[in-house]
Amino acid sequence: MAELVSSQVSFEEALRNLERVVRALELGEVPLEEALELFQEGVGLVKICSSKLEEAEKRIQLLLEGTNGQPKLQPAVSLEEGA
Repeated sequence: MAELVSSQVSFEEALRNLERVVRALELGEVPLEEALELFQEGVGLVKICSSKLEEAEKRIQLLLEGTNGQPKLQPAVSLEEGA
């Protein structure tokens, strides 16, 4: 298994790989050792996705900062509300 560096992998690529790992594990047709390797890969991919989401949240908070330097957080608009 290749070691993934979160700064080199996009969120979308990590998510696609995570979905591939989950599908393989859900099928239950891989030998135990391979399943353990897939699980380890999945844990790494979850960490990458989580890190990317945290980075995005921080960027959004910076963009929404109020005039006093405090984050001006606003509730997200659901797709149902916008329809």
